[in-house]
Amino acid sequence: HVLRIIRKLVEFHPKSTKTNLVEALKFLSNVAKKKVILFILSDFMDENYEQTLKIVGNKHDVTGIRIFDKRETAIPNLGMVPMYDTETHETLLVNTASNKVRLAYKVYYLKQKNYFETAFKHSGAGSINAETTENYVKKLLLYFKQKGAK
Repeated sequence: HVLRIIRKLVEFHPKSTKTNLVEALKFLSNVAKKKVILFILSDFMDENYEQTLKIVGNKHDVTGIRIFDKRETAIPNLGMVPMYDTETHETLLVNTASNKVRLAYKVYYLKQKNYFETAFKHSGAGSINAETTENYVKKLLLYFKQKGAK
């Protein structure tokens, strides 16, 4: 059964490249009739999912695992750089030498990170921040030990 699920995940081709956690959570609510243990792996660069997360969290055991790379926490000063947005399929020329641009991105990044942490905390769901270079096994073990102690 687990292998079938993994195969489905590997073979899955999304209809959209846009992040929409609300739709994913609503879909889960419609499909899962009994209580499930749910792990959401994402960069959580989305907004306005807290209310839906609370509803799902009241019925299911939810844990959000925010995956991030330390290089995406701030934009370095590299001058004019073309950047491709995988969600909109647009390439924009960004002036990374601009302090205003770098600060605006940092504020945006921190806002998304804080929203993830706040939304999961308020919904009673668990959350893990996992950097791509970290040992995720140790992080998961620590999380489950803390969860088991409650």
